Amino acid sequence: MNNIILCEGSTDYFLLQYYMREAYQWIDDKSIQANALKLPKQKSRNLIKNSNILTIMSVGGCSRLGEGLRAVLDRNYLSPPDLSNAYSNIVIITDRDEVGTEQSFIQVVSSILTEYNVTYTDTFTNNHWIHCKMTNQMGVDEEFSILLMIIPFEENGAMETFLLNAISTDEPYDKIIIDSCNHLVDNVDPDAKYLSSRRYITKAKFHTYFSIRTPAEQFAERQNILKNVKWEQYTKLQTEFEKLGEL
Repeated sequence: MNNIILCEGSTDYFLLQYYMREAYQWIDDKSIQANALKLPKQKSRNLIKNSNILTIMSVGGCSRLGEGLRAVLDRNYLSPPDLSNAYSNIVIITDRDEVGTEQSFIQVVSSILTEYNVTYTDTFTNNHWIHCKMTNQMGVDEEFSILLMIIPFEENGAMETFLLNAISTDEPYDKIIIDSCNHLVDNVDPDAKYLSSRRYITKAKFHTYFSIRTPAEQFAERQNILKNVKWEQYTKLQTEFEKLGEL
């Protein structure tokens, strides 16, 4: 079975990989990357568990999640008669930072499904699997499910905040740095000219810390930091992510 998670940016892309590996025992395997679906100039990675494949795909921002969904539906539409390339489960993850974001996003998804003549009977709601059907280019009927995960963007629920809190707990010296970075971000832009939303503030805190901890963009060092985080505990803070255990 093929599964895919669409996320906004590179930070979510990397953090979701570690989360799925540590919390739900998905495995990174270099030998299964050739067929990984991805958008131009974006990142994508296949993970495996038993005979199941999970693709985690960054789309390059919230405004491009629709483009990512179209790429997935194109893959399903063009799949061979045995449906070996088709995705059975599609998860779309974004955050809700402003009033109206959730309903607007549901409308975007519904519109794209209509373009591909996808049928479904349930009403799209947040954090609820929707069973869908479509006919591919070979005239073969396909069934798949879509899960919209529109996360209420409360600072304590963000993956970036969880990671910084985990590091602060384990590393007293780094806690001082993180606290200083957080104080800087909270006060550096009083007119909110650049940090105009909670999402931007949270991500700025995350990247400010890592720009000090790994100023040379040392990927191996960042990997080691992420590997040491108890990712399975994230589910306790963000219950919406429990749905990912169903993949």
